[in-house]
Amino acid sequence: MLLERKEIVENNEIGYIESIFKSENILKTTYFPQNQRLYVAFSRGHTYSYANITPEMYVEFENCDSQGKYFHKYINNKPNHQQRREFTLYPNEVQGIKENIDDCIRIAEENQFDGQLNNGNED
Repeated sequence: MLLERKEIVENNEIGYIESIFKSENILKTTYFPQNQRLYVAFSRGHTYSYANITPEMYVEFENCDSQGKYFHKYINNKPNHQQRREFTLYPNEVQGIKENIDDCIRIAEENQFDGQLNNGNED
């Protein structure tokens, strides 16, 4: 589930998109629409990039019910999406991303709870 999405705009175009997810395996992605390259940071810290990811495909990936299932079905080990191991995050970097994910989940749950309270008071 998509938790947070940031578009970084450069020269009036999206330079890249950073997203974090509530997922067992995928922590974070960085997508560069101009060169159609997707970087995926996994829960163990390994980061790989995948080629030929169209903007439409990336939107589908972001909006699907399970990014892990979509990733394995349409991107991982597919010949038209050549993968490259890029780097490994340090343990403190992985922990920082996980803390950010936990914060996003907590805020979403609080907002949902507040919405339920407000809906109950509008009689």
